[in-house]
This record gives sequence, structure tokens and C-alpha cells, in this order.
Amino acid sequence: MTNKEALDSLKQLKTYCAADSLDKLNYAIAVIEKLDNDGIENPLKTDFSKLLNKGK
Repeated sequence: MTNKEALDSLKQLKTYCAADSLDKLNYAIAVIEKLDNDGIENPLKTDFSKLLNKGK
């Protein structure tokens, strides 16, 4: 699955989402959009531990 496919599905779910879960769903969408914009195509297989030392 690609980030775009996940985003499309999550955005479709907004129609059916309970009001008290909408903020959480919007947050998940924003996170995946940020990852995609930063060039991370497969977040589940990305080693983020290398990013922890970046900037130190």
C-alpha cells in the first residue's frame, strides 16, 4: 500500500467517522501527509532510529 492509497482511504473514512474521533483521524492524515512530503514512501519499513541522532 502506498501513502496515497492510505490517505485516500482515510479521507473517505472522514465521512463515516464519529465526531469525537475526527480530530484523531485528521492527525493521522496529517502525519502520513508529512511523511509523504518528506519523501518517506514506506513508513512501516523506514528505520527512524537514525533520525534521532540527526542534529546532535
